[in-house]
Amino acid sequence: MTSQSRIKFVVDASVILKWFSQDREKDLEKALQIREDFRSRKIDLYAPGLLIYETANVLRYKKALKDDLILKAIDSIYAMDIMIPVNHQIMNSALKLARQHEITVYDSAYLSCAQYAGCFLITADKRFYQKLKEVPGIMYISRYDVQE
Repeated sequence: MTSQSRIKFVVDASVILKWFSQDREKDLEKALQIREDFRSRKIDLYAPGLLIYETANVLRYKKALKDDLILKAIDSIYAMDIMIPVNHQIMNSALKLARQHEITVYDSAYLSCAQYAGCFLITADKRFYQKLKEVPGIMYISRYDVQE
């Protein structure tokens, strides 16, 4: 499959964090399927650069995780090469979405990236999804399914 024929998605930190979960979280299997589909080149994944900060910050507060494991997790995200810079157009859209839907600019940046890339945003953040479920281009993780 070439890059042009692969389905592309933007994923937010709520999806990525499940990859490093030490608990049996809801929708963990879907998150792992997304990662496997990316690794097997069935799909392309993207995320705004702020993903690395959000992920590192959440992992930093997980007392059970040692620093070396957190660094390995961060290194693995860098190795995936999914982060894209937030340009002026994405930021302008993110600010408008944030105000319109009363969400943080951090959260709206993911949706803005998806809209910019012409693809769906996948989130595992139920509250975020509930606020935006009527907005085109957002998908709750449990609905993820890519057919061969």
